[in-house]
This record gives sequence, structure tokens and C-alpha cells, in this order.
Amino acid sequence: MAASSIAHRWKYDVFVSFRGEDIRRNFMDHLFNDFKQKGIFAFRDDNELPKGEEISPHLYKAIEESRFLIVIFSKNYASSTWCLRELVKILECKQIEDPKHEVRIIFYDAKPDVVRKQKRSYAKAFAKHDDLNRTEVDKWKEALSMAANLSGWDLQDMTNGYESKFIDCISKDILNKLCDGPLHVGEYLVGIDIHLDKLYLSRFVGSHKVNMIGICGISGIGKTTLAKAIYNLMYVHFEGSCFCDDVGKQQDLTQVQMQMIGKILKTENFKISSVAEGAMVIKQRISSKPVLVVLDDVDDHEQLEALAGSPTWFCPGSLIIFTCKDKQILRSHRVDEIHDMEFLDRDKSLELFYSFAFEEKNPSTGFKEVSEKVVKYVQGHPLALKVLGRFLYGKTVGQWVSELDRLKLHPNEKIQSVLRLSYDALNLHQQNILLDIACVFIGENSDFVTSILDGCNFYADTNMRVLADKSLITISSNMSLQMHDLIQAMARAIVREESIMPGKKRRWLISSNVYDTSGQNKVARTEAVEVLVLSLEKFSQKVHIDANDFAYMKKLRILKIYQEEHLFKQKHELKGHNVIFLGNLYYLSNELSLFCWHGCPFKYLPSDFYPENIVAIDLSYSNIKHFWTTPKCFRRLKVMKLSYCCNLTTTPDFSEIANLEELSLDGCVNLVSIHPSIGMLRRLVVLNLMGCLKVDQLPEALGRIKSLKELHVDRTAVTELPSFVSSLINLESLSFGSQGRIQPRWWTTIAGLLRKKQHPQRSVSFAGLQKLKDLNLSYCNLEQLPESIGDLSFLEYLNLEGNNFTSLPGSLSQLSHLDLLDLNGCKKLEVLAELPPRLQEINASDCISLREISGSSKVPFRINNIFLNCPKLFKKTQCLDSSITSQGSFHQLYAFLGYLGFQTNRCEFFRSPRSASDIVYHGNSIPEWFKNRSTENHVKVELPSDWCFNKFKGFGTCVVFKCKKPRKIKGYTVKNFDGTFVVKSLGNYYLILIDNYIENAVIGNKDSYMIWLHYTLDTWRWKEAKHFVTFCFEENNEDVEVKECGVRLICDEDIQQERDVTMLQGLPIPTQHGGVFSLIYGPLDGPINTSWSW
Repeated sequence: MAASSIAHRWKYDVFVSFRGEDIRRNFMDHLFNDFKQKGIFAFRDDNELPKGEEISPHLYKAIEESRFLIVIFSKNYASSTWCLRELVKILECKQIEDPKHEVRIIFYDAKPDVVRKQKRSYAKAFAKHDDLNRTEVDKWKEALSMAANLSGWDLQDMTNGYESKFIDCISKDILNKLCDGPLHVGEYLVGIDIHLDKLYLSRFVGSHKVNMIGICGISGIGKTTLAKAIYNLMYVHFEGSCFCDDVGKQQDLTQVQMQMIGKILKTENFKISSVAEGAMVIKQRISSKPVLVVLDDVDDHEQLEALAGSPTWFCPGSLIIFTCKDKQILRSHRVDEIHDMEFLDRDKSLELFYSFAFEEKNPSTGFKEVSEKVVKYVQGHPLALKVLGRFLYGKTVGQWVSELDRLKLHPNEKIQSVLRLSYDALNLHQQNILLDIACVFIGENSDFVTSILDGCNFYADTNMRVLADKSLITISSNMSLQMHDLIQAMARAIVREESIMPGKKRRWLISSNVYDTSGQNKVARTEAVEVLVLSLEKFSQKVHIDANDFAYMKKLRILKIYQEEHLFKQKHELKGHNVIFLGNLYYLSNELSLFCWHGCPFKYLPSDFYPENIVAIDLSYSNIKHFWTTPKCFRRLKVMKLSYCCNLTTTPDFSEIANLEELSLDGCVNLVSIHPSIGMLRRLVVLNLMGCLKVDQLPEALGRIKSLKELHVDRTAVTELPSFVSSLINLESLSFGSQGRIQPRWWTTIAGLLRKKQHPQRSVSFAGLQKLKDLNLSYCNLEQLPESIGDLSFLEYLNLEGNNFTSLPGSLSQLSHLDLLDLNGCKKLEVLAELPPRLQEINASDCISLREISGSSKVPFRINNIFLNCPKLFKKTQCLDSSITSQGSFHQLYAFLGYLGFQTNRCEFFRSPRSASDIVYHGNSIPEWFKNRSTENHVKVELPSDWCFNKFKGFGTCVVFKCKKPRKIKGYTVKNFDGTFVVKSLGNYYLILIDNYIENAVIGNKDSYMIWLHYTLDTWRWKEAKHFVTFCFEENNEDVEVKECGVRLICDEDIQQERDVTMLQGLPIPTQHGGVFSLIYGPLDGPINTSWSW
């Protein structure tokens, strides 16, 4: 049973079954008035239902929709068939468990024995019923007996006949029960149903054990809202219930204990003198019946021990729920399970935001676009969505844009104050770690960060786990540290607050979005700074850094002057920033744990620079010549990156840094030698020498490093792999690609590596490299691969680009773990034989001699495959399907597309699980299949009057265009009737593929038109489409001339038509200039991509 099936909302609080002639004008009138005064919503039939012998269905429905069902037995109750039928219905409802009604029996002026045995007036009433031969008499008698046996209230016994006191007792009992009922949760409970479904609450109903569950997440994510929703759904299934708000804020736990005892035991003025006494009372008094208890926002073990110390305190079948910001508190209390609150996705975020920001759920175009930005900024945080929705309500689009820009620099105070509660609950080390991560380490490897912060004596391993348990940070599956943007904004706001206080500026962040260029443009010295982060980017004006000021930063423990990797990758110097370094580097703090200075302009480090706790050194792109003349003892140093240090000619002496794990020297073009002490790095995992053009040999000492997992010697002067490579038993990645620098003779070495049975005179064997997963042998002038390549049983990636072999060995199919095979640029490759069984992707572009795919590899499109610029292969596939080519009416393109698995029949294509396809080649006409056409760059498509998104299957587009310049394709957009985007842009992959083809195709053919066909089943963005849509091709793009365009939408009825027209009917025959084809199909989480050109 789904959790949602437990939910029930009563229409009425009370339904009263009574004999109107007996008590309507006195007792009942007073009772209904008292209900009204106390806010109890009772059903009244005075004017609502017609009189008659038979009860109206509306009356039965009223009984079913009332929580409390009251039966008042008066002298003449049994004389009314209406009352008796009500009684039968009420007792039937009493047997229903879901929803659970509560029945109250009142004896007004008829004693229980009279009702039970039908004496006196009840006997006379049934005598009349018997005379009228009513078939229901036996059922009515049984109902009266059953009702009289229930525990009831007698007017004479309880209040000695005083009706006002009796009425007060009845209404107070109902009111107390109602007050124990649903809690106010608030409006717009967006996303709550997802959590309820995951929790599967029905399993707790009637359970035979005490269930304890926790709900965890950061402040404002909706823990309390979810707990209240659960309480409202579940309390009716327990004999007692209590919701204790904000337990963590209560100064006196005895007050919470008294609240819990009073609510569950229905007692008032219960006094407890101590927490220990309260705990004992809970254990002794509450354990007799199944209860529902919610303890909201607990933040300390003492609270749990005082209120729900153990499952043994409660009766089996009880459900105890805790909400908490800290998982560890709940884990140590041994709760059965912990439910993590997740952030809302985009659609749910928009739904919640719209509920607070607008009167209607469909705002205008301008507001929709800004709303998307708000949702992106908030990243699914429910409280922030509500706060910003209320804040922006009623304002103009311009004001929204302005406020959003302001929020990026000055976060909303209410949101920050809620998140700040989690920060304030941390100890000093945890606060420091959180601020350091927010300023420096988002996206970094968590183990690496732990080492850095341990170097600062922050006990990072334990304290980072605390931050993760409190949902202040997350560690992704690839071990990178992540933090929600709002938490990062809160942390950086705290850093700014500290910097305002004189002498308290401990963290200094300098980047274009936080650097104040309105004042001086010289970064001033500060003695308190511990963390300095400078992003090398384009500032609005030049920023001057005086290296002499480092002499004042005695406490500096983290220095990070960096440029994002994507800005400098594969370059020899850093460019694109206007940070100017002045003075001389006479001093650097010896407290440094992280020393990162990309592009350091100084050739030497200070002579007294000796940071004993240093963990990472990154001086990529710097002018450094050498580090130290004598060995330095850096026991904690794990990472040394000296990439593209072009002045570096020798490496440091490694003898005293035995714990180094990563050494990157890639791009050091003047590096000549590697210090032989490298063999002492017994924990080295990564050695990168890629692009060290003058390194012509590897030290034999490397063979002693059994821990090495990655060895990159691409584009070095090394022409043969040394024999010791075979002894690197843990090696997982080996790169020896050389862009043609390697001579063919080097293969004798590799052949030896690949030979299991070694020659007596050789000590080389590949048998030791059983863990190798990645092997890069690109551009190594290989004329053949030996059969023994199949011995690399764990290989996952094999790069053979740019080699000279004509075929691959059959043993390649034995590589059972191979996922990716790169053969790009193998211009002499003629035949692709059997491929490995688990291969997921093959890239074989520019294989201009490739003419055949044999064996099971005949169907390469079952895996991701790219065969761009393989003209001979295209010519071969044209004639593969004789049944098609023999028809005469279909040209060679049909055979080619059919071979690749493309369904030209619309029924087949639009019935596939998920497909998208593009075809581009020289041509100037549009197939007749496209019904909506235009000679401009846009097409208006009227949606049918009975348009239904659920029946929409996909669409096709066709454009005839001329590209004046390469790499200028923008694709197309689809706009809704109101101007909002249905499809904002085509995927980057399509555009890159088309651009790459056009870049070559337009050379010498600038005046030639091309045709681009695009078919897709991607419809999820069309939910808001109404009235009409407009396809715009190459909008505002002067570099592309559109001659003609066409569109066709496909719905269910199109597919169901008997007569079907091929989607390619009327296409021009491909010319000698070639073309490109791409097909993506399969499930969303693992689509298969086929890309071919000819």
C-alpha cells in the first residue's frame, strides 16, 4: 500500500444520530451551539437533506465523511427507521480501519439495558416494525445490542441530569481529540509526496516492533514540514500521539517530557521535578500502548536519552520519528533508518516558487526567464524558494533582475540567518574547515583536502565527517567535495564579516566578483591573514600584488594563486589576466600547508622557506629554476605539480620527501634529467612526464616504485620503454604516445612486454602488469600489433590513434573488459575484424583506407561509434542491402542509412524508445514529408485544436542553407505562442558534429547549398506548448543563409495511419562532396550514438 493511501481529510468533525422529535429543540440545539462555539464542525440535517422513509445517499456520505459518529439514545429512538438505518451505517463505519472513525454512545433518557434488550418503549417500537413486516428488523436489533454494549455516557450517571454539564463534557472530549489531530503544515507542500512514497509509511501500521526513524538535512530543507505531514497521515493509527516542536531550543527538558506525557496520557497539570524522573515516567506509563512520537530538531544526545532513550521504553507497534541536522547523533542512537532530505528538482522548484511569487501558476514570458535564474541560484532549497517568492511578489521584471544581481553579492538575510544556525553549532575547528572549503576547496578531492587541513592541525578527517553528517558538505561518488551554493554564500558572508573587523582578516579572497576596485587597486598587507586566494582572471583594472608583503603574513597556511585549468591547458604560459606582481620574494610563511602559485614570476624561492607541514606544492607555469640545493625533509608532502615550468632543467632531490604521491612535470620542455632519488618515492602513484621533450631516458630506479599506478611519457625523447616497466605490478595507466617521434624499432621492446614466455636473455615480461587498464600507444609508427595484445585482460581503454597497421589482431576480441577503442587517424587500416564483446565505444574517424567491417562487428551501431571521413566504408555499405537497391526507386543514401539502423519509415522511427538523428550533405530541396514550409528562416506551426502533449511523439525539421563561414552554426529554437522557449538550443554535440563537417565541406564549395535533416523524439520540454509554435533557424546569424525550411510534428494518430510516407521521400541524391550522419537512440541514461561521414 502506497503512503498516499493513508492520507484522509474529514469533511466533518462530527455526525450525530438522534431522534429529532425527542431532543431536537432543546438538548441538540444546545449541543450544536456548543460545538459551534468550540470550533467543532458538525453535520446538521435540518435543512440539508429531504425527509422520507429511505435515507438519502447524501446522508450516508455525510456519515462516511465524519470523524466522530455520535449516537444519542432517547426514548423514541427505535421508532425511527431513519435512526436505525443510521445506526447500522455507523457501526459498519466503525469496523473500517482506514479511515478510522470514532464512535460515541450517549444514553440521554434511555438506559443501556433497555436499548440492549429492546424493553419498554423500544419493545413497542419493534412491535410496530414487525407489524409492517420490515425485513431489516433483525439487523436493527443486533445493531442496538452491539451499540449498547459499547462504553457509553449516561446523562443521569455522569452529571446527575444536568444537561449543560453533560454537553460540556461531550464537546470537550471531542475537542481534545481534535486538538490531538492534524497539525498545520502550510500551503503548497511541493515535493512532500516524493518523500512519503520513499518512506512507505504503511509498513509502520500494525508493526510488531518499535520503529525509530530519522529525517536529516540542512536548515530550511523541509525536515519539520515532512515530519508534520507524516504525523497528520499517521496519528489516527496509534492510541496516542505527540509532536514536540523545536526540542533543541528548549531550555528545560522536563517541559518537553511533561508535554509528551500529558498529550499521550490525556492528563493535565502533570508535574515532573527532574529529567531523570520524567524519563522513568515515560518508560513506565507510555509503554502500555502503541504511540506516535515526533521529536523535532533534536541536536544533542541528552535530548534523545531524556525523551526516547531506547525502543524498550515504548510498546511494540510504536513509531518514533526524529528530525535532526546531524546524522551522527541519530546513528549513535541506533535509529533503524535515516531519511536524507534532498533538494527539489527544477520542475518542483519552479512549482513551489510560482506558488509564492505569483497569483497564477503561468507567469508571463519575462518572469519565466528570470524565474529560471532564481531557481538555478537557489538550487532546490525549499525555504529559500519561499522567501524569495514572497520577496519578489508584485515586483516588475526589471526589479527582479536587479534583486537577483544584488543577491549574488549580498545574500538574503532571512535565508542566511536560518543556515547560520548550522554554522553556529560547530566547534572552532569545524567552522574553520567549513570556511576553508567554501573559499578554496570546492570540487577538490576529499582525501587531498583532508591532508591539507590536517597540515593545519584541524583534525580534518573527523571534523569533515561531522560537516557531511550535518549536510553542510557532500562528498560525491568521485570523492570530490561539494557544497550547496547557499551554504557557500553564507560561509563567504561570514568571511566578509571577519574581514571588516580590524586585525581579524583571516581569509582573503581576491577575484573579479569580490575585489573592490572602487578604492585602491593595490592589495594591502595584513598580518592576520591565514588564507589568501587570488584568481588570475580579467579584472576591471590592474591589480598589483607586492611580494614584499608576504613578509608580514607570518600565519599564512594556505596560498592559492591560480588560473582555472580550462584557461591554460596545453599552453606554455598564463595569459588573460591583469594581475601584476611587484617587489621581491624574500619571505614565505613556514606555516604553509598548501602552496599553489600558478605563473609565479620569481626564479627562486626564499632561502629560509622551510614549511615542514607542507602537503601540496603547485607552481605550474612558473619561472622557477630550482627549489633547493640540499634535500629538505617534507614528511607530509604528497603532491608536487611543476607543469610547464619552462626554466626547470633538473628535478629536486627527492630523498627526504618519501611520502610524495603525485609528481607532475608535464610540459617542462627544458627538463633534461630526473634525480635518481626518485626511486625512494615508495608511495608515488602518479608520474607525469608528458611533453618533456629533452628527457630521453627514465631512471632505472623507477622500477623500484611498486606503488606507481600512472606513468605518462607521451611526447618525450624516450624512444624505447625500459625493461623495468614490467616490474611495475600496480600500473593501471601507461601513456607512450609520441606524435610520430617514436621509431618503428621501439616495438621490439613492447613485443617483449607483451610476450608471456620471455626469452632467456631478456628479463622483460608483461605478466607483471596484470592491473593495466589504460594504454596509450598513439602515433608510435606501429605497423602491426602482436597477437599477445589479448593478454591485457583488464584493459579498459586502448588508444592506437595515428599508427600504420592495416588490420588488428584477432586476439583483440579477448579483451573482455575493453570499453573504449581509439583508432582515429589510422590511415592504412583496411579491415575491422572481431571486436571485444563488452566494447562500449569505437572511434575510427579519418581511417581513409577502411573498407570493411567483418564478423560480429558488422553491426557497430550497437555501441557508440564514430566513423567520420571514412569514404571507402561508405561506398562499401551502399550495396549491402540488395533488397533495397534493387527496387530502383530508392537511391544509395537509403541503403547506407538502413545499414546503420536508421528507420526511414516514420512509424518505426517514432515508435523506438528514444531516437534523435541528423543528416547533413550537399543538396537544395526539402522532402514532401515536411508539411509546414517556409522560404524564410522561421516556420509557424499551428497546433491541432485537440492538441495533447501525451500524444505528441516527436518532430522532424529540414533546412536548406549556405554557410558563409565555418563553425558559425547556431542551430534552431522553438518558441511557444507567448514567446517563451520550448527548445532554446540544440545540443552541443550536434552542432560540433555539423560544424566539423561544414568546416571541410565549404572549402571550395562556398556557393553550394546544403541540406540538414533533424528528427527527434525528445518531447519533454513541450509540456507548456499551446496554440502554435514557431521554429526559428539560425536566428540573428548573418553567417548562415537559409533558403528554405520545413517542419513536421508527429502525434499518435500519424503513426496509426495505414498509409505511410517515408521521411526521406524527395531527397536529392548525395554528391561527391559527401555528408555526415548521426543517430542517437536508446534510454535516456545510456543512449547509443552513431556518427558517420563520407
